[in-house]
Amino acid sequence: MQNLVLFDIDGVLFDPERFGKLLRSKFVKTLGISEEELISANADYYSKLSERTDFDPRGITAYLSDRYGKDVVKLDHVFWEEEDLYQESLYPETREVLKRLKDQKTLGIFSQGNEELQNRKLDAARLRDYFSPEYVFIHKRKLSDEAIELLPREATFVDNKHNVVEALQKFVDVIWINRKSDESDPQIKTIHSLREILDTR
Repeated sequence: MQNLVLFDIDGVLFDPERFGKLLRSKFVKTLGISEEELISANADYYSKLSERTDFDPRGITAYLSDRYGKDVVKLDHVFWEEEDLYQESLYPETREVLKRLKDQKTLGIFSQGNEELQNRKLDAARLRDYFSPEYVFIHKRKLSDEAIELLPREATFVDNKHNVVEALQKFVDVIWINRKSDESDPQIKTIHSLREILDTR
């Protein structure tokens, strides 16, 4: 493993399914609707996007505010003021692994999605101090030519999406973290828990 280690955020450090569940619970309460209604509204919002990575937290709150006639400030509060959502959405081993690894390596981020929200995750979950600022890369689409051009070639990159590590292995050392099954790729270093990275040389 290289001295510079870059992590994706969602599916690697941060559990997006847990976050989505907690977020829905807050919005259901704020909007006074059922979870089924919220899921339907979310589906309608996503259907208007070209890609899921085009998700914009301010866009979804404006959409929900308009749809249900609720104060957008109260909806925005969920994303930007409530830190517990983010801290409770970390995988159990995330903080321990980053703390131990930081003593041995330079750590960074190579992630995709809404830049404001991804930075919010790092700050609200109190992960920012583990990463070197010059190695925090957040792109709308990390397999774009622009993103790949900025990817440090001396890095090891950890991602949960198999197609992403397959594509990026031509440029950097990669590790696939597969939290969904016991499957491993014989051609790509595979781990199933972030703790296993501590044993990767």
